[in-house]
Amino acid sequence: MQQATKLANTLDSSTYLQFYNIMKYPIPKQKELFFEGKKVENIKINKEFSRDKKNPYMDEYLQKIEEIHNLLLSLPFVESIYLCNSISFNALQKNSDIDLFIITSPKRIRTAKFRSMILFSLYGVKRFWTKQRKKCCLSFFITKGNENLYEISLPNRDIYLSYRIEHLVLLYQANPNQKEQIFEKNQRIKGILPNFPKKQSIFLWNPVYTGKNTFKKIIEKIWSGIIGDLSEEILKILQKFMIVLKKIRDPIKNKDVITNDHMLKFHQDIREKISLKYNIKNR
Repeated sequence: MQQATKLANTLDSSTYLQFYNIMKYPIPKQKELFFEGKKVENIKINKEFSRDKKNPYMDEYLQKIEEIHNLLLSLPFVESIYLCNSISFNALQKNSDIDLFIITSPKRIRTAKFRSMILFSLYGVKRFWTKQRKKCCLSFFITKGNENLYEISLPNRDIYLSYRIEHLVLLYQANPNQKEQIFEKNQRIKGILPNFPKKQSIFLWNPVYTGKNTFKKIIEKIWSGIIGDLSEEILKILQKFMIVLKKIRDPIKNKDVITNDHMLKFHQDIREKISLKYNIKNR
């Protein structure tokens, strides 16, 4: 860890900015927070839009999210939801979907995903199969207490995963007083972003929704005991069967799928390709 941090500190800020060039993403206005300044902890973060120019589609996408805020309060066993990928990088395109990174209660990750899929579908905002404009992509779930993503990190400078975590933008918390452990538990990012702050500093000026509605409270109470345990096991068996079928049908597309008791990840990875480009440029 110390060696990685020492290596990272020998690089100038332009090295870190190459990721944005590779991805064709705009650079955040507050880049000094994690690329240059030494006293990051003492810098007052101004909660304004974190880019010099707002993406032309941003307002309508944030409006779409605001329209479903009641849905966010209804998702059983969902502890936190973050915006990620194109919307959090200020890189929306005309047909972009809305990628969500979801943290669930322990031992209820499959229940949370299954019920989220149903509710997002009923609201008409779930993405199916291919990218759909302003539809929500539910492809990455982890459980509370297992926010450290080092286990899925590439062995050689996983630049894509590091920036993806750094650009997470909080959208929903069941408990408004809970800490955002996703940033605390991924401090290994300092090996790539040496001035990475303990809390993200990317702002879209979006509201953070908190709390639970009556529906969520009732479902969580019913499914917290033996009924919930049985349901989780049934969903686990069904999911394993479905993943086997998917990998048989398309082994290349589904090679990056992860399904265990702490993580459900269904996105096809571009991390290897992006990290390769990045490492070639920085030889």
